[in-house]
Amino acid sequence: MTEIIKLLAVIVFIIFLIRKKWKLEYIILLASLLLGLLFKLSIGKIALNFIQAISEPVTIRLIGIIVLVFLLSSILRKIESLKDIVDALQKLVKDYRLILAFIPSFLGLLPMPAGAMFSAPMVSEIGDRMGLQAEEKTFVNYWFRHVWEFVWPLYPSILLFSALLEVDVRQIVMVQFPITLVALILGLIWEQRYLKKGIATNGRENILFNLKKLFFGTWPILLVIFLVIFIKIDLLISLIVVILSLILLSRSKLKTADIIEIIKKDIPLNTVLLIAGIMIFKKMLQTTGAIMVIPELFTELGIHPLVILFFIPFLIGFLTGITSAIIGIAFPVLLPFIVQGEVNLNYAMFAFVSGYIGHMTSPMHLCLVVTKDYFKADLGIIYKMLIPLLFIILLFALILVVVRT
Repeated sequence: MTEIIKLLAVIVFIIFLIRKKWKLEYIILLASLLLGLLFKLSIGKIALNFIQAISEPVTIRLIGIIVLVFLLSSILRKIESLKDIVDALQKLVKDYRLILAFIPSFLGLLPMPAGAMFSAPMVSEIGDRMGLQAEEKTFVNYWFRHVWEFVWPLYPSILLFSALLEVDVRQIVMVQFPITLVALILGLIWEQRYLKKGIATNGRENILFNLKKLFFGTWPILLVIFLVIFIKIDLLISLIVVILSLILLSRSKLKTADIIEIIKKDIPLNTVLLIAGIMIFKKMLQTTGAIMVIPELFTELGIHPLVILFFIPFLIGFLTGITSAIIGIAFPVLLPFIVQGEVNLNYAMFAFVSGYIGHMTSPMHLCLVVTKDYFKADLGIIYKMLIPLLFIILLFALILVVVRT
């Protein structure tokens, strides 16, 4: 019980400093230090964990990917590809709100850390034209990026989910597809209700020209998706290949001085520090064993299965901000509740949705914190937009469980 109190103290500490509007990168580092102290690690041990977390290949690779995504976005903006994409889409699609939904949801098919950053520059381009607030742009980009997490088989969490339950991915997709549908509908309703209606742009008469303009603007992004999904080249290498190709093909618009200026001005060090902080926090959770006290406590108290299926994935999702961690940590503990003679896919779906809600509200979630930083949005306002819709998704999942079982 004392361990769970310590863990809750860390969560309260994080929430308190977020409300005080401290920079998130500093909050995470302080929370990591507090976690170590509460679990009685020596200063030397804490420092060693900090160093190990930063120097791990996964951390270095993650920072490399984020930096390259920023670099690619800045180059696309510099050569006016983002402007061309937005111009073409606004000529092809009457309602700009549908474009805002399409861009992050389309790019959400590409599994990558902090993937919402990939669509953020285009969302920003459209949002700025329409006079949207930073929080509105952040919400749309973040929400639609994650609508596929329940069903898209290229997400590692879905593959791990399938392996742990020993069921075919198609069965999981069939059971969870209604959740994705509800998430899409909720996002579109939110846009229609809260985002002002734009003025229709004339230009649909030249569809072929605008499609061509759209292709030439998006080919670098499409190439990344093609290399990763179909050729199965590592994302880091794919980004390097695409950026180098883009630089070579854009020599008339992009000079060496431009690239140096982009590297100096457009790669935010606070985001790099934030990523490092999140990886440190994850390492401290592993070292202290703090994350494992949650499942142990709930199972010992003999609480109703649905309550356990909600709280354990939710808390692990909130603490880690990573769906694979939810599946890897929570589901082995939850298997006795999910598998009773045969797999109860509705219970599994409810646990998955609970973890999703935890990771969507987590200050450790890279997509959330990086795009919040990018748009310079207020996290508290974003939560006010997120939480009602997430509650509806949870309620819908609970109704599905009751109706189906």
